[in-house]
Amino acid sequence: MPAQSTSITTGNREKLFSKNLFVSDFYEIKQWSYDLLGNQQDMNGFNDCLCLVYVKKGNFLFDLSVKKHEMHSGFILLEKPGCDYRMRPSAGAITIFNFTDHFLQQFIADLQLEQAYFFGHQNLLSVIFRSTPATDYLQHRVLNKLHTAGKLEMDQLVVELFSEAAGLITNRSADDDIHIPLVSKANRLTTIERAKEYMHTHFCNDISLQEVAEHSFTSPFHFSRLFKKITSFSPHQYLQQVRLKHAGMLLKNSTLPVADIAYSSGFSSTAYFATAFKQQYKVNPLLYRKMS
Repeated sequence: MPAQSTSITTGNREKLFSKNLFVSDFYEIKQWSYDLLGNQQDMNGFNDCLCLVYVKKGNFLFDLSVKKHEMHSGFILLEKPGCDYRMRPSAGAITIFNFTDHFLQQFIADLQLEQAYFFGHQNLLSVIFRSTPATDYLQHRVLNKLHTAGKLEMDQLVVELFSEAAGLITNRSADDDIHIPLVSKANRLTTIERAKEYMHTHFCNDISLQEVAEHSFTSPFHFSRLFKKITSFSPHQYLQQVRLKHAGMLLKNSTLPVADIAYSSGFSSTAYFATAFKQQYKVNPLLYRKMS
């Protein structure tokens, strides 16, 4: 389906640019770019479906009922249907995945999540959690496949993304509250966003810390410390996780030999790949393929 765009403006200033990216049988994908920093008034809205919001760039500040949410790039919001919300002055970009009620009901029933955190608590309307290299990889993959993938491939990617994200919160308790570190300078977020984009584009290559730091316009030492502070992963750990997720997807969805998957995922040898994969998934690549 062709992308459709709408915008909301005040005077000559555009406040929010919304673009419909993809529509399938049980979900739709939207992109919001917004700059509300010059607004004196908040923007009010209503969410009528299960919504997964991926903060891609900048900050996303909004209120849901009496709860205030302050997020920046690297965080995910999962929100139940039937909620009024209010966006506060902020600037950034988000990817929005809206799912049908039927999909939500099937997901809960299939995984027996009736009593699980978030899904089993009627009064819990939303939950915020940190993204991981795996969810970042899948979100990046979805957006880059919009114009080339068929419906089945896109559906599999979106289901994988939702399952990966939902898995991050299933074992939490209702008393858990996530700490979102304050990022006082916008250029720090830009540094991390540029670094992630570079690693997702070049993960199959043997990239260096100097290379990523230069692309992010900072020194290797400063970049390494900043990346770990904001993402909780060192640059090498993050890149390794992205490579392993890519390899796992190929093992599940292709018949490529393990050696080809290892090299195409950025690993220097099959043995190193097999060791790293087993440490992450607790099984070797061949068994993982048989289990998938």
